[in-house]
Amino acid sequence: MKRNNYRTRLCDAPHKRARRAEIEAELAAIAPLSPAMRKLLSAEGFADYYFEMQDLYPSQLEAYERLEDFHINVSGHRRYAEFDSFRKVLERRMRKERENLRRIR
Repeated sequence: MKRNNYRTRLCDAPHKRARRAEIEAELAAIAPLSPAMRKLLSAEGFADYYFEMQDLYPSQLEAYERLEDFHINVSGHRRYAEFDSFRKVLERRMRKERENLRRIR
């Protein structure tokens, strides 16, 4: 019991309350992500964009790299280390979808 009281008192210290308010204000100022950004940042959305873009570029690799460029612009880092990593993820996704279709039948 004493530990909880100590923890409560520590959290209620003036400098802690002030810092907590600063952090909460900083987080509250962050604008919500647009639906397109959310889609791009999710693994499933990234793959969906790739499927839409792959026929619009001379090669699948170029479509993938262009999509990675957009991801880097939004997040500051690549979604996948390289195209082969992404392809493995796609293969697992498609295999899972095929298995789900078999279960339904």
